[in-house]
Amino acid sequence: MKRIALVALLISAFAAGVFARGKQPVAFENVPNALQEEVQKNFLPLEIQLVTVKKVAPRKYEYTFTMEEGTQLKYTNKAQLIEIENAKGVTLALVPEKIQAYVRDIFPNATITKYEVATGKKVVELNDEMELVFTKRDKFVRIED
Repeated sequence: MKRIALVALLISAFAAGVFARGKQPVAFENVPNALQEEVQKNFLPLEIQLVTVKKVAPRKYEYTFTMEEGTQLKYTNKAQLIEIENAKGVTLALVPEKIQAYVRDIFPNATITKYEVATGKKVVELNDEMELVFTKRDKFVRIED
């Protein structure tokens, strides 16, 4: 009997540890104020279906918002955009104008379905799954397949 209790305790401790390292649901009211304002400014009146938080480093968190119409947003806890994605097209207000202009001029029939801000670069994915890489100052660098 003690063995069964010990095994159950170990399994539940392992499961709790795995869950703690993963994404956890969070109420919108518990999101940092600056981040709440950023999401409300760009996405109201859309309804937020789910908000999750993931600890990525000490005092650094990644918040993921899933909106009713399919948009998924990722932000840091300091309200810095990491990524926005929607198969039907992202909210262009969050994509720099210089990048929008480049896509409009070179790929006039394309839709931006994903915009990602990474270390030292920005990546745009188009509706044909082509990826365009830009510098952090929005200058085109290359196409990735």
